[in-house]
Parts: sequence; C-alpha cells; structure tokens
Amino acid sequence: MNVIQDVHKDREDLARVLKKHTGLRKFVEDLYPDKAHFIYELLQNAEDRGTTAVRFALSPDRLRFEHDGEPFRPQDIYAITDIGEGTKANDDDKIGRFGVGFKAVFAYSETPHILSPTYSFKITDLVLPIGIEPVADLNGETRFIFPFNNPKKPAADAFREIQSGLEELAETTLLFLRHIDSISWTIEGAGSGEIMRIAYASGHIEILKSLSGSTATSLHFLKFERPVDGLPRQSVAVAFPLDFLPGSAGFSARKPLCDQLKIVPASSGQVAVFFPA
Repeated sequence: MNVIQDVHKDREDLARVLKKHTGLRKFVEDLYPDKAHFIYELLQNAEDRGTTAVRFALSPDRLRFEHDGEPFRPQDIYAITDIGEGTKANDDDKIGRFGVGFKAVFAYSETPHILSPTYSFKITDLVLPIGIEPVADLNGETRFIFPFNNPKKPAADAFREIQSGLEELAETTLLFLRHIDSISWTIEGAGSGEIMRIAYASGHIEILKSLSGSTATSLHFLKFERPVDGLPRQSVAVAFPLDFLPGSAGFSARKPLCDQLKIVPASSGQVAVFFPA
C-alpha cells in the first residue's frame, strides 16, 4: 500500500465524523471573514518550502497555484489532510502550516488537486486523499489546482473574490519574507500582475508592483533584522519606508543611498507579530 492509500485509510474515520457533524465543515469554511485569505495561506506554506517564486493563474472555473519550493513529503500529505495538526508545530521559524487554515480553500473547491514531483493526489471530503495521474510538465515545481465546484459558491463569485484578492495584494507582502522574491498572477480576461522584491546592499529593499507589464508602484525600504534570543532561526525586523530627495528622479545602484533617498517619518506605524496559536 502506498503513502496516499495509507493516509486515506487513516483518515476514513475522521471523514465520517466530518460528514456527521457538518458544523466543523462550516467552521473551516468561515474561518476568515476575508474569503480570499487562503491566498496568504498558500504563500505562507510556499515560503516554508524555500520557494523563491510563486504564480497564480485564475480562470472562470478554477485557480492554479505553482511554486518552485521543496516537493511534497509523506508528512505533508498527512498534514494537509488533517484538521488542526500541521507539520510545523515544533518549528519556531515557520509561519505556515497545513492545518485548519488551508481548509479555507474548501469554501471554493470540493476537490483540491496537488501535483508535486513526488506525489499527485486530490482531496475529497476535506481529509481524504485519492491518487491521481501525475503530469509531465511540472519541471520540478509543485502545482495546486482548485476547481470551483463548491455548490454553495457559484464559480462567478469565486472568480470575482479571488480576482479582488490577487489585485489587492499589498507590496509589503514580500517585505519580511526570507525566500519568496516574486508573486505573479494572470487573470483570464483581466490582465496580469507581479510583485517583485529586489535586495540591495546594507538592508536596502525595493519592491516593484507591475500590472499587465507596466510598473504601477516602486517602494523603497531600509530594513534591519536580527535573530531572537533563544530562537536563532526566528528574527525580529523593522523596515522604514524611504522617499526620494528633491532632485532625485529615480534610484541608481551606482550612487550612495543617502544621496538619493530619505527615511519617511512615521505618523503611525504598523506592527506584525507571529506566534504559534
């Protein structure tokens, strides 16, 4: 019996409980008031896989998500088909986990498909993995496909909500991530976009957001980071937005930073805290 069959057998009792107690299904579907929040769940898990680039492709009937991080392992199959247990409970440097958060995708899709260089399967009834035929065009990447087949969520609503979620991704999404440098997306009939992080010397970071091939915004930050005492793989970081000095038309990597940009005084700041909950 292979890994997917082993997990399927192990999850059969849990699937029966979920079918009997439908409130659990409603809980995981309604976990976030922002229905497209699962976009961030996908990004967080990709970050923990050492991913450098992710891509979304939105069609009227499905969402496809791809990343170039570490392929699926057996423990990932167990984690993504469980409720409330992930692979990262004891990893202090991880921000994503295949737990309840991932289940938010079931508000859109009854049968998420995972195609990895190592394993290919779909998930039914929230927790039951079923093996599917692998595909040949992965090129070492992992692909998620979310068909819009939840009967409570019309495909047109799913498309509209996820389109809004992608188009409204903030440039600062990449600011404090360590691995992901690029988030790109295509929306059928509505163009494309990309957020890209460029790291310069001395903690200087530029984040570019482009829409349909044209630069929409360019933000510069001065970022400082250091390990947390006792948790060497976790860090505390602060970033200051920068603005151009009078007479500076654009940034040049050949000129001193202090001759081109200045720190913007903060009238109010934003703090983000990660802690295992």
